[in-house]
Amino acid sequence: MEQNSTELDFLSAYGGSSSEGDGEAIFAALQRFLKAGGVQTKLNRKKDTVAFSFGKAKCEPNGCEISFEGANLPLVASDLLQSGFTRGVLDDNRMKGSVVMTEWGSEQRRFIERLVEYFTHVE
Repeated sequence: MEQNSTELDFLSAYGGSSSEGDGEAIFAALQRFLKAGGVQTKLNRKKDTVAFSFGKAKCEPNGCEISFEGANLPLVASDLLQSGFTRGVLDDNRMKGSVVMTEWGSEQRRFIERLVEYFTHVE
């Protein structure tokens, strides 16, 4: 059993929402999830931020703020109002937005997956 736990650490990127309200845990889970999805990231430890081709994420005490930008984003305002999200903003022309993830659950993972899939096919 010990062998399995060391070999399957990557699965924590897909874990439940046990990190609710823990900004550092959500930020770390987001980074692992992006890496698992093949997204190149650049971490700035001093500022607790990570940048990627379509935006950036910032660690906050009670969550992780993610901002994103691109033409014709595959989102609507209600996508940023789901459980586990706060302070969601999407501009009227759907070219940029931001949201704070206060949980790392299935809604947040699917939200990030949608962005990654969109930008993988656009670039």
